[in-house]
Formats: sequence, C-alpha cells, structure tokens
Amino acid sequence: MNEAEAASRAAELRETINRHAHLYYVLDAPEIDDAAYDALYRELQALEEEYPHLRTPDSPTQRVGGAPLEGFTQVRHLEPMLSLANARNEEELLAWDQRNRRLLEAQGLGEERFRYVVEPKIDGLAISLTYRDGVFVVGATRGNGEVGEDVTANLRTIGSIPLRLLTREPPPVVEARGEVYLPLAAFRRLNEQRIAAGLPAFVNPRNSAAGSIRQLDPRLAAARPLDVWCYGIGYSEGLDLQDHTGALEWLRAAGFKVNPDIVTVEGIEQVAAAARSWEERRADLDYDIDGAVVKVDAFALQRALGSVAHDPRWAIAFKFAPSTMTTRLHSIEVNVGRTGVLTPFAVLEPVFVGGVTVERATLHNEDDIRRKDIRPGDDVIVQRAGDVIPQVVGPVTTGEVEDEEGRRVSREARHAALPEWSMPRTCPACGAETVRETGEVAVRCPNRSCPAQLIESIKHFVSKGAMDIEGIGDETVALLHQQGLIENVADLYGLERDHFVRVEAGKVVALPGFGGKTRKGPDGGLELVEAKRADKVLAAIEQSKQRPFARVLFALGIRHVGGVTAQALVERYPSMDALLSARAEDLAEVPGIGPVVAEAVEQYLGAEHNRETIEKLRAAGVRLVEESPARAEGPLTGSTFVLTGKLPTLTRGQAQELIEAAGGRVSSSVSRATDYVVAGEDAGSKLDKASRLGVAVIDEAALLELIGDGGEGRQDGQLALS
Repeated sequence: MNEAEAASRAAELRETINRHAHLYYVLDAPEIDDAAYDALYRELQALEEEYPHLRTPDSPTQRVGGAPLEGFTQVRHLEPMLSLANARNEEELLAWDQRNRRLLEAQGLGEERFRYVVEPKIDGLAISLTYRDGVFVVGATRGNGEVGEDVTANLRTIGSIPLRLLTREPPPVVEARGEVYLPLAAFRRLNEQRIAAGLPAFVNPRNSAAGSIRQLDPRLAAARPLDVWCYGIGYSEGLDLQDHTGALEWLRAAGFKVNPDIVTVEGIEQVAAAARSWEERRADLDYDIDGAVVKVDAFALQRALGSVAHDPRWAIAFKFAPSTMTTRLHSIEVNVGRTGVLTPFAVLEPVFVGGVTVERATLHNEDDIRRKDIRPGDDVIVQRAGDVIPQVVGPVTTGEVEDEEGRRVSREARHAALPEWSMPRTCPACGAETVRETGEVAVRCPNRSCPAQLIESIKHFVSKGAMDIEGIGDETVALLHQQGLIENVADLYGLERDHFVRVEAGKVVALPGFGGKTRKGPDGGLELVEAKRADKVLAAIEQSKQRPFARVLFALGIRHVGGVTAQALVERYPSMDALLSARAEDLAEVPGIGPVVAEAVEQYLGAEHNRETIEKLRAAGVRLVEESPARAEGPLTGSTFVLTGKLPTLTRGQAQELIEAAGGRVSSSVSRATDYVVAGEDAGSKLDKASRLGVAVIDEAALLELIGDGGEGRQDGQLALS
C-alpha cells in the first residue's frame, strides 16, 4: 500500500468506524460485533502508526490519549448558558404560561401558534460542544454561564459525542448543548467495583459524572462509563432553523444523542400531562431526572419573550417531588453476602421520598459510615440514589430537636452524645469471628458453611442475570434451605416433585405456596393429580441446564467475576476442565482480568468443596463447555495465534481475518495456550514472553505457508479472501 492508498483507506476507516460508533453509542443498533469493530480500529491504528501525518483530530484513535493536564483553562461561551426558573406545581406552570401570553399579546403576537417542547431534566453536568467546520474543537462546562472550564480532552472520551459531525455540509460554527450523566446501571457497577477494590463508593451518579469530567487525567475519565444527552443548540453560523423541534432533528441527523421521548405539545394542559408522565416513569429510567424542561418551540417567539436576569422567559423547569428527605436513623444492622462480606444498612423511621416510602437504606461499609459520621439515633438525610436505591447522605447537625424528656436541644449536641457505630466482631448469621484483610474496606465472615452465605449464593445463582430459574425467588430459596432441601447450588438439580407437594398417610404435605389438586384413588385414599407451581419450577430448573457456560461461571458467584469477566474467561478457556487446570499467572493474562481477579478465580476453583459442587453440576447435566457459533474449519483449526510488530505486507486486521478464515483463533496476549506468535518488525515484549514460554515464533511467510496460501491470495499487498 503506497501513501496515497493509505490516506484513502484511513479516510474510509475513519468514516466507517465513526458510523459504527454512532450506531452503537447513540442509536443502540450495532451492525457489527465487537471483534469486527476492533479489527477496523486496529487497522486504522496501524496505518496511523506507519503514516503519522494521516492522524487527524477527529480520528477515532484520538478519543483518549495525552499526558494529564496541569489544570483547566477557562472558556468563554460563544453564547451564554442561561439557568432556568422553576415551577414546583401546576399552578406555577399555568402562571408562567399566562405571563408569556400577556407579553406576546403586548407585542401583537397573541395569535401566533403556541407550541411547547417537553423534555426530561437530566440530573447531570451541563456542557457545551463547539464544532468548527464539522470537527469537535472545544468542550466546556457551564461554569457561571458566561465562562466555563475547558474539558475537551475528557469529553472526547465519551463515545456518544461525535468527533466529526455526520452531516455532509456542516455549518462553519455550531455549539451543541447537553448534559453529561452516568447511567444508573453503570453507576451501580462502578460502585461495586470500587467497593471490591477497597475504595469508597460514590454518593450519587451526578457527582460521579461531574467529578469524572473534571479529572485532570483523561484516562481516568475514559475509565468511567459516561454518556450524554444533547438537548439544544447555542451559538451557530450558517444554520437556518425555525424552532426547537427542528434543532433537535438537526442534532439527531448530525450524530448527537437526543432523547427519543421528547414531545411537542399544544396548550399548557398537555404540557402538565407530559411532565407528569415523565414523573411517573422516573423510577423506570436508566438515568437521573429531577424534573421536566418546558420550552416555547418557535425561535421567533423565544426572541420576542427574551430573558430576565439569567433566566430565559421562554423556558422553565417543572420540578418533581424532592428525592431527599430528613428522618430518624433508628439502628444500623448488617447483612451477610454470598462472598461473606458484611454490609451495613440503615433502619429508618419510614419516610416518603422520591415517590416511595423508605424504611431501609444502604450504608456501603464501615469506613463510609465513619467518613459521614453517621450514628444510630441521628436525624439523617435520605436520598433515593438514581431515584432507585435509597441511601443515607449524612447526619443533620443544624437546628434543634426534642430529646427523650421533651427538652429542646441542638442537633449538634445530640449527635455528639451518641455512640459511634462499629462493625460486629462476629458474624450475625453464624457467630464466626469476622476478619478484615489488609488494605480492604470489606469485613468478611470466613466461615464457608455460614448459612447466610449459602442462601445468598443460591439467590445469586438463580437470579435473572445468572441461571435465570423462574419461580425460585428469594423467599423460595430461603424456604428450601430452611426445609433442608438445598445446601448449595448443585442441590437445586436434585429437587423432585414430592419435595414440594406429596400425599403422605392419606394427607397432602406441601411447602407453603406449593399446594396441588387431589382426587380419591381406587383404594379410596387421596392421590395427587396436579401440582402446577412445583412442575413449573422443576421445568425451569431443567431448562437452566442449557444456559451458556459463561452464564454458569458468573452464576457460581466467584469473587470479582461479573458477567463481562466470565465471558472473557470463557473466550480464553472454553471449558470448565480447561479453566480448572489454569494457573493464576495464566488467568491474569486474559484481557480485563489482572492478578487480583486471577487469584480469586484460582482460590475458588482450588477449594475442594467448590470442586465438589462443580462436579455435581456436571453430573446433573449443566453446560460446562462453551457452545460457540460454528467457526471456519481449515488448516489452522485448534491453533491460537498472537500478532506482534509490523508485518511486511499485511496489517494486523488483515492477518487476523486470514487466520480466522482458516479456522484459527487470535489472542491479544501470549500464554502457554498460545501456539504461534507471528512477529514482524519492532516486535516488543510479546516476543520476549514467547521465548520464555517456549512458544513457536514465525514470520508472515511461515504463517502463509501454514495456511497453504503461499502468497497467492495477495494481490498488490491486499488479501483476496473468498
């Protein structure tokens, strides 16, 4: 490939990768899998390494990179980012509408068509995105509305922000407005990872998003699963748009992520109904909202209404019920999880917050309680984090309250007199002495036979994301364990119908909720003819045997092994036997695993009682081998390759396609499971590791000989694959 061909191919790859990124991050409608996307990305990366001058600011390879910043510079917004006035009820919303109509009537515009746009008020960090000639050049926080901070490097790491607009004729300048947020599911996963790593949990998604965008190291921002909703256009040149609805349509067409449920309505009654609809759906969303934003649609009417102080008259925020309230913390109790971690939770005076009554709230761990200085007996602020998970923000130490004798005392003095809380030294479920490993925040029960751990491990095993055994919920798990029918997950596959309901000595014996229909038999005694719920549960257990191996591995509840990690392990070790024979140092080389997870996997699989459980699952017929899609059969079937360095005529993407077309597998790191390392110029540490492990090292010519191509499939440096 000469330089002109490389430039043409790089431009084609940039456009293709940006299109697929838009399909994945914005439209949630990917057309190719991750492996195909990665192959395109690696090919572009290789071209840019070979021809550095082809690297452009809008290249997908430039989303993350560069040294940490020393500080943020200030950016003056091309057009002020105004704040919004609030309406806290429908009466205030109606008053705002009437005020606007009077202002327009005074200007002779009372007969103009009056439409409103109603959209969710995302609880995140407001940002502006400036594009010049279609290329993203500056991203800034709102700041004081006039001046914000330049956070371009961090915003570039968010996949849903286009680095180049998709429109063929971009305006000379356009400034998009949006809100950076952390999806609630991602927020929960992030906190789980932080707690497992011994780090304090984040308080709420908004603070996490804002803190991530203000990281001086873009790589730290890139590690957070941030997203963005774009909701408007600020300053622009060359755009001729008539209304806000048209602006949203332009943003969508240009590649921005715009909420699909934004509505345009006529009349303030429809506005109120649309706002209430958002409030009703609030708990079902995967992002935080604290209200609905209402905007006059027509830009001509917006200009006529103008602004007052820092608020536009043509827009208002309809605020929802508060998601924080104050209540009394009665006590701090402890749950024991499936890995033995003791997790404290708050027992509260019931309080209505965010649309539900809250009596329990999470407290994460002992260090978090100490950091917040929360004590039983305190008046505390309770927040529905993400409007879903209640948590205690901290104690209220201002103002006065009555003590037990009816005297008025300051909350601060009352708080100071309360004893501090400490994690129990023995497990509340089994009485074993608890332990806290060096460098960890988690306190654990070391007793592997602890009944609480056993029950929680079974609950996890049957859960929807794991084996998804319908009909066995938390209460049924506890019931079956209480009856002595299950002690571990493998016991589920030994359950029979008469464990749930049977006729014994002429009487029906059934577990609570598992009754059946009976009739008189030939001998005059009762016989069971129907047990619907028991039969459904047994059918679901039988069906779960066909779950993919990765789901089974996740369901086992190995510490640090979530669904993604389980999939990564199975891709490298496609059977339980292969995984059982792997050592920690081999496991650590699997992408995304690392030494901590590898050690946890090795410890779990090395424990005798866990191996017994695995063998019981195998005997029951549970799938312990990956059932992968049919691979191409060929001369490389069964062989694993690692590519390193620059090959003479093939890019890495082309070499990978050639290997996989011949039945082989390509891995990103060298291990004892590697059969060949294909090395080119400037091969790095992978070559050294191959030498240490005794893995065969071959060049491009030898690879082609293994395939049997001998170079005949290449035409002018390109692959000719059928």
